[in-house]
Amino acid sequence: MADVSAHYDGSAPTYHEQYDPEKIWTNADYPANFYRLRKVIDRLRDAGAQSVYEFGAGEATPMIRVHEALGIAVAANDISPEMVRLGRENLQRHGLDPALLSLLDVQDEAAINAEVALRGEFDAVMALGVIPHVEDDAAFVSAMSRFLRPGGTLLLQFRNAMFSMFTFNRLTKEFILDEVMAPIPQKFRDAVAADLDSRLAVDKPPIRTWDKDAPAYDEILARFHNPFELADVVRAQGFGDISFHWYNFHPTYPMIGGQFDPREYREAQIALEADTSWRGMFLCSAGFIEARKSA
Repeated sequence: MADVSAHYDGSAPTYHEQYDPEKIWTNADYPANFYRLRKVIDRLRDAGAQSVYEFGAGEATPMIRVHEALGIAVAANDISPEMVRLGRENLQRHGLDPALLSLLDVQDEAAINAEVALRGEFDAVMALGVIPHVEDDAAFVSAMSRFLRPGGTLLLQFRNAMFSMFTFNRLTKEFILDEVMAPIPQKFRDAVAADLDSRLAVDKPPIRTWDKDAPAYDEILARFHNPFELADVVRAQGFGDISFHWYNFHPTYPMIGGQFDPREYREAQIALEADTSWRGMFLCSAGFIEARKSA
């Protein structure tokens, strides 16, 4: 995960801005993670959690906000040395022990073993923006489970593959051919591929780049997940009571969003964040699974 670590090292100095309520209207990018964190706090509150362990805490803003909102015990890890350095400073500024944030690779079994021995079990465990970067979903959920007491709550964020059914671009084509039509003979898939090229904006979205001396997000492993398949992975690791929560709503498919006044468009996005219906599965580019560990 060296490229992943380098990416987050590069984004660490400004990472906190996505959680800043003062920047909701001024940041160029939609503050999806601001609204995600609100929903996470609500789910932890409703679950009655008194402690939470976070995978991929970044520079610690989410764990600090959770602690401040709920008054619960927190601990976490991250793979990025720069995120951990800034996170420990952030924890100290907020009166929390910097040692609550560990530097480790979640795919390193020995590191996970040592962290479990150090931290013990929690009422809840969460991973926001981590599973897109790991190669073995089952092993990752299993690692999360090791920090969780029986009956505890798991919150697992994912990039939503189903959103591609609303984007009408290259991602739509890839999802139809690689997922929906996976068992269908190649000659039919080839015909559909050719037809989709004439119907979809297959040149979009562009690959995102940036001007930092580190790989951009689209240049690292950053997988989408089918929510139904990911729920099966979670279930197989001994979890039940599985539900989906959606965020980062799009009132139109993204490629025509530029036709609208930016503030009006953002207002529509924010208003949709209150929607808890099935529509989120198609209007949202991300979501998170909530599940209970079997007793």
